[in-house]
Amino acid sequence: MKNDGGGGADRSMIEERWMAHVEDDRLRIMHGGPFYELMGRLGLGRRGWRAFVLASLSWGMPMLLLLAARGGYGAGLFLHDWGAWAKFLVAPVLLTLAEKPIGLSLDKCVSLLLRIPLMAGQSVPDARKALRDARARATGLLPELACLLVAMGASAFNASNLLNGIGPTWAVLDGMPSLAGIWSVSVGNTLYWFLLTRLVWKHVVWWRLLAAIGRCHLRLAVTHPDGHGGLGFLGYYPAGSALFTLATSSVLAAGVGHVMEHQTVTPTLFTSVCAGWLVIVALYFALPLVPVEFQVARLKREAMQLSLAKLTDAERAAERKALGESVFEDEAEGEFQGSESGDAKPIYLASTKTSALLVNKANIFPVLFPALLPLLLVGASHLPYSELGPIVKRLLFL
Repeated sequence: MKNDGGGGADRSMIEERWMAHVEDDRLRIMHGGPFYELMGRLGLGRRGWRAFVLASLSWGMPMLLLLAARGGYGAGLFLHDWGAWAKFLVAPVLLTLAEKPIGLSLDKCVSLLLRIPLMAGQSVPDARKALRDARARATGLLPELACLLVAMGASAFNASNLLNGIGPTWAVLDGMPSLAGIWSVSVGNTLYWFLLTRLVWKHVVWWRLLAAIGRCHLRLAVTHPDGHGGLGFLGYYPAGSALFTLATSSVLAAGVGHVMEHQTVTPTLFTSVCAGWLVIVALYFALPLVPVEFQVARLKREAMQLSLAKLTDAERAAERKALGESVFEDEAEGEFQGSESGDAKPIYLASTKTSALLVNKANIFPVLFPALLPLLLVGASHLPYSELGPIVKRLLFL
């Protein structure tokens, strides 16, 4: 019996160590931290239920307050405000639901880096430490307090405008903020900016982790079929942020729609706004990859130089064998035969096809499309379809 008990304990320890090893290979950037723990204690651990509650607080409550104070007329004003829909309903829901796909995409990238393995043996401890530091940053108290302060600052700015009578008609009544307006600024606006800045901070944590990985020794191969030395899978991490991009683009589109309702916006100006936003979104996801892209660029450069040297020697040896001498003689060249240099040609060809740009049109489309869609919907409501069509074509060829 004792032996059985000891064997069971040993198996339990092995399972625990195995689970710890698996845990170490994941970033789990959305788990832990004050906000995560608070939501768990409030019974809002499930993201779907949390999204419903936050949307009810930021969008449903102002609707009820307007119905109580101004009846159907006030509620109608609220329902016709695109900004209220985008910031107080669409954004809280999408930003909350976006946490899971973002976390899964980053966990997949980190796991592949450590399990393939692409990390050289001497750099594994440094990579593990960088991963632990990233988890600590993602769950820290001070960053989330900073996000809350930014959100409160944004709400204070909006509150000052509201007190001056500047705001939507449903939020201002007779030059004074309505109860629904006060609630929206203090609760809905603060929630939106906190959720947004919190996810942006998680993105910064991912950026810093990739910067640490970029300083490590990586086991890259210029002949890797992905065309990026073996790091091509990192370029697909933006696909997990489609909901995040859709949320932020919806708020931006609502602001653009508000401008287009009160001012004349030419198709050229609208195209410029859309193109500028797409560039910002692309840079948001491309810049964190720059540290590891330097490694791929170095691989490409050095593989090309080494293979060119080998190929030059081999081809000159073949030239001397065929002609009896080299066309361009080198007295210090000796009798090099180049018998072991024939395999350098595939390396050279692979190096010419290797690209250091991990983000390209193929893998950035899943986030550029949701970034553009809300803007196109706004444009369709204010611009003729004959003008909108050429705009879409120009943007698709960016």
